[in-house]
Parts: sequence; structure tokens; C-alpha cells
Amino acid sequence: MVNQDGWATRRLAGLLAATGVVTMIAGVLLGRYAFPAPDATATQPRGAEPVGRMQPSAEASSTVVARPSEGSGTGTSPPQAPTQTGRQLPGMPTRINEFGIPVGYPHTEAGAISACGNYVSAIQDPSMRSGGGIHLIFKSIALESSIEPLSKKIINSNAEIEKKFSISSINDPKFGFSLRVVGYKTIFNKNDEVAVSIWSTSSIGVYGDNNSGLSPQEKWGTDICKVSWSSEDWKLSEATDGPSTPPITSREAEAIQRFTYIGRPTT
Repeated sequence: MVNQDGWATRRLAGLLAATGVVTMIAGVLLGRYAFPAPDATATQPRGAEPVGRMQPSAEASSTVVARPSEGSGTGTSPPQAPTQTGRQLPGMPTRINEFGIPVGYPHTEAGAISACGNYVSAIQDPSMRSGGGIHLIFKSIALESSIEPLSKKIINSNAEIEKKFSISSINDPKFGFSLRVVGYKTIFNKNDEVAVSIWSTSSIGVYGDNNSGLSPQEKWGTDICKVSWSSEDWKLSEATDGPSTPPITSREAEAIQRFTYIGRPTT
């Protein structure tokens, strides 16, 4: 998500498509620029942490899953997953869907965290946000009742970003739209519903512009991802813009749990 006030472009409509700030009104879905920020305050994480960040396109190069030493949570046992340093990785997805997004997570807290990490990464990818395919993308990862509202947030977020920066598309060659998932905190895990605070960094703006307010700015902030267990997988139910904290240089930032990155072929 991306918005404008949260991190320069962080809440876009609240938020949606990126994580920048500087006064952008853009929204990057699940990336801090397009979903309105919730009032909830994230608590310390519980359970395993995802192992990687996924890059949405069909040529994505990495996937997110929970860390080896942590967490299972309640639910069915996770399927056999790849290992790292000889240990099985909790939360590992079992397949990649037609949009290059990892899906098929175990019914555990670790699986929910991994799902949120990958879903937020996917929505922060400009190539996933353009064109008329956003509904199909959400159809592949979200609850049926959430497809339309999430799609509208992304569409509105893109429109605000384009207006703010006077560009024809967020994929305009002169426009920089880069967001990276850094870490997470679990907010709650109850009754097959899990909420995770996803911390990201971003750079959004127009390269070579004389207006310093439109030039790329480095920002950071959180997106609140909620997933529900449905149809034997974790499905995105809600995505909102969280606070534009913690600052990278603060002690609070050290408490953010890191994702473990799992590489995968690009072809």
C-alpha cells in the first residue's frame, strides 16, 4: 500500500502500493501506501518467522517462510518442506500460483506469517498493480468477500500516485517504485485468524525531477496484514496501513523479527 503521509507516500488512500512518505498521497496496497492506518498497536511476535520475501512476478526470485527454530501453532501439521542447515522450515509454501505468488501454506501460525510476508511483497510489486488484472490476482490469494474492496484500494491508490507525480502509470520508466519487506511482528492469532504487522522500507518518486518533493525518498513503515484459514490455505482478508514506525535507527527496530530468504529459480 502506499500513502502519502505515512511515509511520504505511505498511505495512499490510506495506503497501498509502497511505503514511501514525503507527502505523497499514493497508496500501495499492503505496502504502506494505500490502506488507512488501523488503531491497533502491534505486540511482540509469537510463533515462527517467515523465511523470505517473495517477489511476485512469474520470475520471482525468493520466497518467504518461517524460521527453522520457531513456531508451529495450532492446526494441521505442515507438509514436507525444504530444509535449511538440515532443519525443516516451518511455514513453507508448497507451490507458486499462476501469478508467481507462493501459496499453499501449512495451517500454523508460521504458515500465516509466511503468507502475509509473501502477499504484502506481491502487492508492493508495481508489475502486479498495473493493468486490469488486479481482481484476478486477489482472487488467487484473498477471501472472496475481500477481493472487491482490496482491488478498489489498489486501483484508487494507483490513481492518486499517478496524479501526485504527474505520471501515466506507476510503471513509468522515470518513476521509481521500490518496496522491500524487512520483518514482522505477530499481532494476534485466534480462531483461524492471524494478524501480522509487516515492516517495509521504500523509495518512491520521480528520477531526475528538479522538485525535491517529487524526487525518490527513502521511507519505512508497517502494513497490517490479516489472513484467515479457508479452502485449505491462508487467505488474505484485510490489508491496512500501519504506523510509519519504527525508525530504522531506533531500538524498537531491533525487536522486529527478520524473515529468512529462500531463493528459487528465476526461470
